[in-house]
Amino acid sequence: MRSCRSPVSDQAADSFPCNREQVGGKGMFLQRMKKADLPVPPFECVTAQVMNALAQHPLDTRLLDRYFPGIVYDPEAETSLTSIREYLNSLPPSEQTKRNNWLAGLAEFIVSDDYYEQIKDSEAARQIRRLRHELDRLYISQPVIVRSSGINEDNYGDAQAGKYLSLVQGNEDILRTCLKVMASGYRSEVCPEGIPQPMALIIQQCIHCRCGGVAMSYKSFDDDTISVEFTPGQPRGAVAGQSGNTPHRIDISRKGRKRADSYQYFPGTISSQFTLHKNNNGYSEKRVDAVDVQANDGGQLLSDKMVSKLGKLVKKLEKLLFCPVNVEFAIDHWDRLFLLQVRPVTRLSGDMVFAMPIPKETLAIGEGISEGFCTGPLWLARKPEAATMPQGAIVVAHHAEDWMLVPEFLKRVGGFVLAEAGFNDHVAILMKQEKITLMRAGGQYSALFAQDGQQATLACARFKNKPGAFIVDGDIAETLATYRSLTSVVFDALSTKPVPSREDLSPPEGTFDQVARGFQWLTDQNARLLAFFASGGGLDCLENPVKLSMSPQRSEILAEAKYNLKRLLYGAEVLLEGYRAFLLLSGDSDSPWIKPPLAELPQLNKRFKTLKKTIRSMLETIRLPLKADVEGPLSTVTFPEWLDTCHQLKSCLQALNPEKAEKIRSVHELIFVLHRRFVNALAKVTLASDQGRLSSSGSIKYIHCAVSGNPNEKAPLLKPTCKALIEKSGLSGRVIIADGVLIVNLELGSHLCLIELFENAEGGKGRTLRLKFSDQFYEDDGIDVTAKLKRMWFLVQILKALELDKDADSMKLCCNAVVGEIIVECTRIKTTETMQDAFEKLLTALCGMCDLDRDMLHVDLFEGNQWNFNLLAQRLNGDLTAEADRFAFQHCLFTMYYKKRIHYTPHCFKLLPSHHRQFIHYAKRFAECRDKGSCDKSEDNFRKLLMSNEITEQTRKELLHHLLFLDAERIAPLVEDVYPDLRHQCYVLKPLSCGYRLSFDVPPGQSLADNREKVKKALLKHGLQYASQQLRNDKELILTIIAARPECLEFASEKLKNSKKVVMTAINQHGCWLQYAGPKINDNEEVVKAAISHYPRALVYASERIRRDKNIIQMVIDEHIDNLSYASERVLNDRKYLLDLIAHNSRAFISVARNLKRDMDFIRSAIHRNPSVVKHVDEELLASYYSTEFAGS
Repeated sequence: MRSCRSPVSDQAADSFPCNREQVGGKGMFLQRMKKADLPVPPFECVTAQVMNALAQHPLDTRLLDRYFPGIVYDPEAETSLTSIREYLNSLPPSEQTKRNNWLAGLAEFIVSDDYYEQIKDSEAARQIRRLRHELDRLYISQPVIVRSSGINEDNYGDAQAGKYLSLVQGNEDILRTCLKVMASGYRSEVCPEGIPQPMALIIQQCIHCRCGGVAMSYKSFDDDTISVEFTPGQPRGAVAGQSGNTPHRIDISRKGRKRADSYQYFPGTISSQFTLHKNNNGYSEKRVDAVDVQANDGGQLLSDKMVSKLGKLVKKLEKLLFCPVNVEFAIDHWDRLFLLQVRPVTRLSGDMVFAMPIPKETLAIGEGISEGFCTGPLWLARKPEAATMPQGAIVVAHHAEDWMLVPEFLKRVGGFVLAEAGFNDHVAILMKQEKITLMRAGGQYSALFAQDGQQATLACARFKNKPGAFIVDGDIAETLATYRSLTSVVFDALSTKPVPSREDLSPPEGTFDQVARGFQWLTDQNARLLAFFASGGGLDCLENPVKLSMSPQRSEILAEAKYNLKRLLYGAEVLLEGYRAFLLLSGDSDSPWIKPPLAELPQLNKRFKTLKKTIRSMLETIRLPLKADVEGPLSTVTFPEWLDTCHQLKSCLQALNPEKAEKIRSVHELIFVLHRRFVNALAKVTLASDQGRLSSSGSIKYIHCAVSGNPNEKAPLLKPTCKALIEKSGLSGRVIIADGVLIVNLELGSHLCLIELFENAEGGKGRTLRLKFSDQFYEDDGIDVTAKLKRMWFLVQILKALELDKDADSMKLCCNAVVGEIIVECTRIKTTETMQDAFEKLLTALCGMCDLDRDMLHVDLFEGNQWNFNLLAQRLNGDLTAEADRFAFQHCLFTMYYKKRIHYTPHCFKLLPSHHRQFIHYAKRFAECRDKGSCDKSEDNFRKLLMSNEITEQTRKELLHHLLFLDAERIAPLVEDVYPDLRHQCYVLKPLSCGYRLSFDVPPGQSLADNREKVKKALLKHGLQYASQQLRNDKELILTIIAARPECLEFASEKLKNSKKVVMTAINQHGCWLQYAGPKINDNEEVVKAAISHYPRALVYASERIRRDKNIIQMVIDEHIDNLSYASERVLNDRKYLLDLIAHNSRAFISVARNLKRDMDFIRSAIHRNPSVVKHVDEELLASYYSTEFAGS
């Protein structure tokens, strides 16, 4: 081992340098706070230089043997901690265990008398004591605490909170306390790759606290509150996270309100607190358990004035660090507030969003502390069994303990569920930093005891844009992954995607010699500039400025954004100049049509110049506070103002209001305006320049651009069949035809649908077909945005099914949420004919999209039916051969016809592969079956069609799943026909499952006796229609279900529908349920009388025999004569009986059989029996009656 001798006499440097390398993260921020006159307790910094002097102090190697057994060194040579550390670091990875053991020995040696005696009289030791005496000079006999201040501690992006010790000086030399803290940096668990990190120390006055805790200026990206957590006594009770406490919490609103009621208090659960005790000449922190919670009511610990003061200080700290902050505070017994330390917040929740609600069936619901999800066995925390904990286990514990936080244990953990925990303590910070899911379960914690070893899924995230946390039975990780709204934008890292250079953004020489060439460059430049706004386009950091502020690379990211922004502004300037050059191709600037566009150019230039000045000013406002992270902000701007400026800059770049775009309030609006201008000018420039000719057909204008001097001009790419399709579409637009180029602009609202065909596209892509399809997401046209997004998704699926990329490279898809656009591109197409065929398919598909958004509004394609551009991008890149995507596409086709959303067949559907056309065919057939009568009859019709030989087994299963999703009541009884292995089994289907596999609330293969409660719970929730035939025939179960949900009688077995007891259970709740009884019960007088006793209309469901029983009929007409209509047809044709009834009540005539109502003899008899009948007789027949009667007289 190399020996080392270092002089130490020059190590006592100035104790107040302000850089991280000398005073560490904690020391640097403390000095910034002191300089800003914030209430920081007096402190001194033991610099890294002084600590390094201790590490380099020569040691007597004879005292090292018992700390480093087996180590080889020269016994005659002097050595030091530094040389020992370097030796350990030189060991190969295969000797990691030996390194860890010797590191532990090194930590033990540092706190030993052997080491202390050797260094106690060193210059470094004397410097440490002088610093301690400086504090005594200011405040005699006050306690002090020694805190670590690692060089990499409390950094942007890496907090390392709680990684090292903080110790109150006891009845000992301050040097010993410092050595204990120093030794905590030599533990193997805190040494990445076995290398202890450089460390400084803070000696700080320790406050006698009435209460203390930690404040966090943001809880999540979507949050607008300052969260303060605190406990009685020393801050450690709230800060450490291993005390079994859920701290009291106060959320302070940022909404600008100044009243004391602008915060909300949430009481915690305090089971212990820490107090400061005097020990002879020193102090110690003592833990006191079983605290009287009532005596320490958190609501009384912080006054309104204190809450207001704390909120203001937190905002000042945000300005100091220019990011969300985590600050430890203390309040002494004289109600004085002290800020003990501050660090940047490194992780916030809000990145993980699922387009689904929290499941209704959960094992526990709690509060998410660390975002994420995981699946694994539940493991009740038991320290003696920690080594045998299953990999990926979800640890269930009352609170976090030290043994759970060691790296070896955390590597095997899937997630944590704790009864008591804080949002802002060291454990919470560690879990967020390590991306380990953590949920606080509170009172629901005990519900998990009985689930030990059970496979479960834990999730803490946002569900349907609301924060939530839950744990459910089983593995739903795949489901969660399916509904996760993945963000492709990385807001807090440097971009890996190159942006166009100045050369890329400048037109090549000769571009504006030709109309076709100039127009093509303008079109391409438009696309290049819009790409800046897409994900990965170079300006992503403005999407989430809070996240940007937390990044360790924030200055570099903004420098990169500035570079990209300069490119965007340059590109926009060149586009404006290119538009002018394009106009001048007409040759005559005095032409009446060209004067107005040329005259407006100075105004456009002026507006853009003003906009550029505003953008540059905003960018500098954003960059200035972050230019000197080491020295602190150089700006008077507050953090909220900085965030507002970021949002305003984003708006100045990306905002678009097509109706007011002429005002050029954003770069996007300039691009939009110029695009519209040069497209509209194309025809006139082409004619005026004599470089082409115009033709038109309906609303389509054709611009034939000639390229002079090209003897090899090829046949145009526009085939007659494609031309006919364009004209048949009924859309307005322009078609630009040039040599090797075809550009079709079809108007779709304020934006354009652009199709481009190139024989030789840019970047060596060869023959290329490209579609840019946008929609009107920015204005209210009465159509739901979700429906428009579904249409975009469906268009792409149609193109995939039509094999648009046949004989080409794979189809490439891109989404630009800012523009509301998708881009579909097929490159390196083998032949011109293939490209033309693909173009024809594309046109056919686009023509089929007209108004399809309205048809798709109520078509559910994915579970949760959540849609946004982020989800669209994720779903567009799905694989039609994958089950979920195949189900969604075929379900869309099936639903349109089964639910009769459309009554026509778009031509593009006829081009689909035969399997998809079959789905459309059978959807129509099943719709006919559904419409052919009663539910029972339609069930038979469905079975006959579904089980017919014309349908293959695979198709039969797929059709069943679509029908189950849409019409479970009719289709569920057919499940066992299609899946015969399910016969005679107990199961409950899961409703609305999107896929080609049966999903179960209660799976088959289990007995009803073992799962009765689970079955009952599922059926009461979803209904009996999802039950197996076996369950539908279980009388005891059905009685239970019908007692709670009588409408479920409809789905009981035929046997039980003829059970008097079962039917009476339903009828006793309402007579209407007689409609679902079997024929035997419908013919039971007692049952029918019970039904009609409080619902006379139930007579219509009775048997023919009972409906002609005049005694029973009398019962219903006693309630109201109109109930006569429910009697049998035979009774309603009984002249004598009916005339007797009419004699008593003329309204009886209304219910008589139709033929009697037109029988003049019957009408005459009825009027003679009761003249009031004339009010109910048809006017024409009544006139005939009168003419006959009076003619006779």
